[in-house]
Amino acid sequence: MTTAGVDFFRVDRSGTTTKLLVSGVVLVMTGASAIGAHLMHRFPESVSHLISLAGGIAVIGGLVTAFGALGMMLFENVYMTIRDDGLLIHDNGKETAVPWEELTEVVILASQGLVELRRGENDPLRWFAGSAAKDVGGRINEARRKARVAYMSRARS
Repeated sequence: MTTAGVDFFRVDRSGTTTKLLVSGVVLVMTGASAIGAHLMHRFPESVSHLISLAGGIAVIGGLVTAFGALGMMLFENVYMTIRDDGLLIHDNGKETAVPWEELTEVVILASQGLVELRRGENDPLRWFAGSAAKDVGGRINEARRKARVAYMSRARS
């Protein structure tokens, strides 16, 4: 999503969420089938109880997995905004503003999916960008360069 002077980045976790949701659905379906299996076939009573117990545990595990994945997806609030005056990093309620003057270097650690923001005297900030780390780092560097050019042109006039 791009507006004038602003870029917005949020990590795409849909792959992980999809895997957890599919696992949860498979567990619920398998568990429900196991619970119903003892009603359809004549198993010895001890085996029937064991199949029902295993099916019930699978259903509960599947529900916890699926709803846990949905909860993680809904409650995660991590993003980075590139603005005209610098960066704004929001990490689940904690906001950190990094003005362009403070940012000394952007290091892209693509193998780890990280963008490291070095800020002069302050400790560096690491932001997880996933597979888009190179793109995010490039956009930060481009915005920083444009801000520097705009500052220089204002200083000349």
